[in-house]
Amino acid sequence: MLLKPKSITRIGIVQVILASAFVIWLIFFPSTATHFAWPITPVESAMFIGAGFIARAYLGVFLWRQTYWHGLRWQVLGNYAFLAVLLVATFWHIGEMNWDSNIIIAHIWVLAYIVEPLVLPLYEPRSAEARAPLPAELKQGPIFVGLKRVLLVGFVSGVALGLLLFINPEFMDTRWPWPLDPFDARIMAAFPILVGLWALYGYQATDWAEVKPGVLGSLLFTGALFFVWLYNLPNYDPDRQNIVEFGIITAGFTLLLAFYFYRQQRARHDLPRSAEAPGG
Repeated sequence: MLLKPKSITRIGIVQVILASAFVIWLIFFPSTATHFAWPITPVESAMFIGAGFIARAYLGVFLWRQTYWHGLRWQVLGNYAFLAVLLVATFWHIGEMNWDSNIIIAHIWVLAYIVEPLVLPLYEPRSAEARAPLPAELKQGPIFVGLKRVLLVGFVSGVALGLLLFINPEFMDTRWPWPLDPFDARIMAAFPILVGLWALYGYQATDWAEVKPGVLGSLLFTGALFFVWLYNLPNYDPDRQNIVEFGIITAGFTLLLAFYFYRQQRARHDLPRSAEAPGG
């Protein structure tokens, strides 16, 4: 089995540190988010971005701790797309960064999301061994058809939502439960695109061992978004759009992912290796 490049370990450690710091700051102290790398307002946007960085911290642990490359293939496409969105959004709005009031955090953000998207692809192994099928002894059984359907919906909805937030934040502001600033919206876009492309990898995969990390990461993200919505529910302007729908959708995805995660874990030791994918 192909070992992971050691340089990815260093990237993972830095990612865990930064993402964890962003989670703590933006979820637990959202009223101070105007002093972040750029001024994030309102607090709901700060907490959305903080919830998204839970998924990034989770991914960073895998980049840091995973030994073999096959254990990281699930995250590649989503991670590259996420980093590309942050890179473009940062350059697009670079004049709005807190260069005067918080120049250190502004520089940390800009450097992190220039270096990682440009350097990480240089370390990715692309040999035939890197693309080799999962060894038989590591397989955990086929993926439930019902989970495949959930992943397909997650892929389409996640990427579509992310593209709308990135390309047309002004329109999304008219459909969103709280006011959206264009810079915030374009950063927020990266997170549904990230988990949407994790879902795409899972939909195309054939074994639960390959899909499990992305499903758990997506579950953490949607679950965190639901609790952010629930915490802020008393503060939403009732004249805004899709307040209730936001909660229903995030809760629905969280419950479905949790349900299938539990079922797949229960079934993994009992399913025959040669069986067709079980029903939903």
